[in-house]
Amino acid sequence: MNNVLSIDTSTQLGQIALLSDGNLVYEEAFTSERSHNSQIFSPLEKALNLCDGKVSLIVVGTGPGSYTGVRIGIAAGIGISMVKEINIIGIPSICAAELGDDITEYLFLGDARRGEKYFVTVQNHQLQSDPKFVKSDDNIVDMISISKKSIISFEDNIHPEAIKTKPSAIKLAHLANQMTNNEINELSKSSPVPLYLRSPFITKPKKIGKTGPKVELN
Repeated sequence: MNNVLSIDTSTQLGQIALLSDGNLVYEEAFTSERSHNSQIFSPLEKALNLCDGKVSLIVVGTGPGSYTGVRIGIAAGIGISMVKEINIIGIPSICAAELGDDITEYLFLGDARRGEKYFVTVQNHQLQSDPKFVKSDDNIVDMISISKKSIISFEDNIHPEAIKTKPSAIKLAHLANQMTNNEINELSKSSPVPLYLRSPFITKPKKIGKTGPKVELN
């Protein structure tokens, strides 16, 4: 039996889904204002119990999204894959938006923080472009008029023409289930990593100079 476990924690609405031979047997969503660190374990346990722990493949949403949230989902998936010795792959969460089958190509509009928004073209659940950053609504209007594609977002009130939706763990599982063994093996050669719009902000520790605290060695 082919069991695909999917995890997405790229937004405040975390999701777990389980497919068995292509059929949905379990899904659960959980909300957290801060992080999914504690809420993720109960639905994961339920999903694993339903398939007696016999998972064939794990797929995780890699964002972009919450810096901490995305890493929690990926870490949980990697942990299970190591224990079970099974493949794990990552798929951008924005490529698995909850949409009707009639929308196969769209511009994804997201909040890039720092007063900027970003656009990414998605077609047939694949990224077709690098993020393009815009600072004003005029730039957004220009992008919309040029592309003539549906505008999709996971954000509230980001733009009047944007269709508000959410990432779908169910769609992630179906996308993974449709992949060939060669595609899965290729993707699983390296562990999933968060899809960052920019390099993570890292603060270097301050150097301890002559006025720093003294350390006594016993």
